[in-house]
Amino acid sequence: MSSTLLAGIDTLRAGLDYHLARHNLLTSNLSHVDTPGFRPLDLERRVPFAGALHTAMTATNAGHIGASANRAEQTRVIPDPASVPGADGNAVNLDREAVKIASNNIHYDAIASLVADQLTGLTWAANDGR
Repeated sequence: MSSTLLAGIDTLRAGLDYHLARHNLLTSNLSHVDTPGFRPLDLERRVPFAGALHTAMTATNAGHIGASANRAEQTRVIPDPASVPGADGNAVNLDREAVKIASNNIHYDAIASLVADQLTGLTWAANDGR
């Protein structure tokens, strides 16, 4: 039963982990804005078929066998495909990286808010509605 109560929070935790790792990678790109030949990196998020199937099953009926929030989500660092190198070979665009960081931060904050709401609900339930 406790795994059911925390399943939503665990899914959200995975989202927070992804956005934190992406934030660290994007800010690292900014630190190399003056490094000749540097190509910016990004974090790719992939959900294998089995993870997507579990997500789809959970969405239709949480009681389905094998339906769980434990999606086998994978990430990998990739070169930023939209980066264009300048005269010195450096492909970091300060404005573009700042926008990606801001967007990533908005996603992180939204997920953190959802986690706080979930935990508040669990606290309310644990205290018998008080």
